Amino acid sequence: MKHLLLLGLLFAACPRDEPQEPTFSPDDRLLQKLKTEQERLAREQKKKVEAEAEPDPLTKVVTGTSAPDFLGIPRGVAADLGDVAFELVEVQRSQTVSGKKVSLSTADRFLRVSLDANAEKDTQLDLTAAQLVNGDKTAGIARDVQRLGKGSPLSLELKTHALTRVVLFFEAPDEMIGKGLKLVLTTDTSRVELPLQ
Repeated sequence: MKHLLLLGLLFAACPRDEPQEPTFSPDDRLLQKLKTEQERLAREQKKKVEAEAEPDPLTKVVTGTSAPDFLGIPRGVAADLGDVAFELVEVQRSQTVSGKKVSLSTADRFLRVSLDANAEKDTQLDLTAAQLVNGDKTAGIARDVQRLGKGSPLSLELKTHALTRVVLFFEAPDEMIGKGLKLVLTTDTSRVELPLQ
């Protein structure tokens, strides 16, 4: 019994060999690299979450219910382009143009410019070079929208003294739509500017 007691005391007094956690020096290069990588991954994850939280501006347009509005245009804007007299009727601004089956949307603005044209004689008129100008900014015809929105053909055959409604679509950034905005129409021999604002 004495031996058993002595043996029990011997085992109780011996320290156990437990694994110790490794210790790292704060100056350890590998540890610094791992911490840097962990911080980089955390920043990327934060950016990803923020990007997902901010909806795409075009998504807002497509899912929104914004109605077209009309720009206040100057009264009596008219000019002659060769043998054709043009008079500005209205300018409509929207972010979506719809056809029977398809709609087109933009984060900028679509401008639907309506004019009355009256020719002195039978005239073939090419409007492909029509553009909006404001300072050094320009915007040409938005051809897909021109077709979808049932704009006028860009090559028009005008009859003598037959009043014809001409509809042109443009896509322009918001900052371009303001004071100084004008419609520029050109032919081989003449050019005319119609102020829209």
